[in-house]
Amino acid sequence: MSTQQNTVADGYSRTDQRIPIATSTTPVAPPLNFDYNDGVPPSGDADDNYGATMEDHDNDSSDDDNNSHDNHHNSTLTGVDHHLPHPDRPQLEQTHEGEHRFDHGSIAALKITRATKLYAFCAALNSCNLGYDIGVNTGAGMLLQESLALTDVQLEVFMGSLNLFAMVGALSSHWISDRLGRRWSFRIAAVMFIFGTVIQSGAGGYASLMFGRAFVGLGVGFGLAVDPVYISEISQAAHRGQLVTWSEIATNIGIVLGFLSGLFFSSVDENVAWKLMFSLGAILPCFVIYFSTFVMPESPRWLVAKNREGEAREVLKMIYPDGYDVGVIVNEIKDTIEKESIAEHAVGWDVILFPSPAFKRMLMVGVGTAIAQQAVGIDAIQYFLVYILSESGIESRNAQ
Repeated sequence: MSTQQNTVADGYSRTDQRIPIATSTTPVAPPLNFDYNDGVPPSGDADDNYGATMEDHDNDSSDDDNNSHDNHHNSTLTGVDHHLPHPDRPQLEQTHEGEHRFDHGSIAALKITRATKLYAFCAALNSCNLGYDIGVNTGAGMLLQESLALTDVQLEVFMGSLNLFAMVGALSSHWISDRLGRRWSFRIAAVMFIFGTVIQSGAGGYASLMFGRAFVGLGVGFGLAVDPVYISEISQAAHRGQLVTWSEIATNIGIVLGFLSGLFFSSVDENVAWKLMFSLGAILPCFVIYFSTFVMPESPRWLVAKNREGEAREVLKMIYPDGYDVGVIVNEIKDTIEKESIAEHAVGWDVILFPSPAFKRMLMVGVGTAIAQQAVGIDAIQYFLVYILSESGIESRNAQ
């Protein structure tokens, strides 16, 4: 008779959601140990089985290697994750799942590569356009109204229409993004923003001003929809949440730049100052066009979706450290795309219109956060901040 000994590899996986099997030796199944599988054994004897239980069955055959191997597979495992590959350092494969727990092969912890930071920075730069528009209109709104003799209603429509046009741009972004790629999406968004900014700068009346505003809004909405998507697809799974926030940070940097433009042209004639302030908004999109053409690679997910796996591997090699098995990541992306396609055709809009309780909570958090962000009125306060300061007694352009 041969008895297969427990090894360090017979441990629990943090994400193992199977129900442990009770046996004659363990009538009550042991609880899953979600603190295990870090690759480093906890304090105690190194031969401890870390809560894993194995029951061996008698085997009347001879104790040769093959029979020992059979005994191992005939053993009853209770709550044991059988996929751990190495008995001395149990870890998951180099996968997205492993990244999230810093448990992915021989690499102790994934660090954000310089290439990833560069690509995320270039993508986040596009979000500066929205921030700049908010900041520049804060200072240019009153000058614009006096120069073109706009009524309060006309000015309010001009300010508020950006969100309406941005909604249209955001809703149409997926069509171009999925067909032409993320890089082309950045270029199109930047071109629309430049075109709208130029028209606004040279506007001689309300009609031309609104025409330019429409293109600015389309560019802003289009860009804001693509930025987080690209950053998440170009980032390691373990660091996506951190890098996607760069887009929001860039928006606030753009607001500051818009404020600074008002300060920079505070001594210029009012009829000219707002034109120059708007004109400066065309600079950042030019950088976005350059970066998306010569610096930023295409999204690995988009490349895999277009059956360009070889190119996707080359991009992933720049994102992940040397020696990382990017082929596994490519396969995971393929599986995810296939599952999403199956779910989309099987469920369709029902997942939105008739969501499950779990998905309903996710929708409430996601959509509720977006609504709350606008419902607090921060955009309106930003746009009409100069009027608020003027009513409070601060009338100097430099002071404002």
